Amino acid sequence: MADVLIVIDMQNALSKMVNFDAVVAGINERIKIYRAERKAIFFVQTTDEEIPSDTKAFELTDKLDFNSQKDEFIVKTKPDAFYHTNLEAYLKTYNSRSIEICGGQTEYCVDTTIRVACHLDYKVEVSRGLTTTFDSDLLDAQTIIKHHESIWDGSFATMLPQTK
Repeated sequence: MADVLIVIDMQNALSKMVNFDAVVAGINERIKIYRAERKAIFFVQTTDEEIPSDTKAFELTDKLDFNSQKDEFIVKTKPDAFYHTNLEAYLKTYNSRSIEICGGQTEYCVDTTIRVACHLDYKVEVSRGLTTTFDSDLLDAQTIIKHHESIWDGSFATMLPQTK
């Protein structure tokens, strides 16, 4: 188990990603495990012109088990959750060298953050099936997810078994 669970972009504006509710349910299971072990949980939220930070669209889905008093919240403006944010400072505060990443959007924010974390020498874990995205003009979401999981596996992250 990693030192910290990082949940990326599970926001109202992105709730149309494929299997969103199922992914949220799986993330909530991971959150329950991390809470039982008294480990840190970070929620990353994206903001831009389409998702202003003062809107309902920016807010985390209310289906997600977050605790505004205990969890850490990071706002980002780029796909990389480390870029011009306090994520790395928080990780240092918690003496974290390993992280588990989940959430959306698989091929953008999740992938970028995984690769940057790897390059920053964090041990990265990802539970299979706990990222999501949209269908694209070229590929359906499930193909995008499976493709990225295969790239991450052993190169950028340790893939954990799919949750039920």
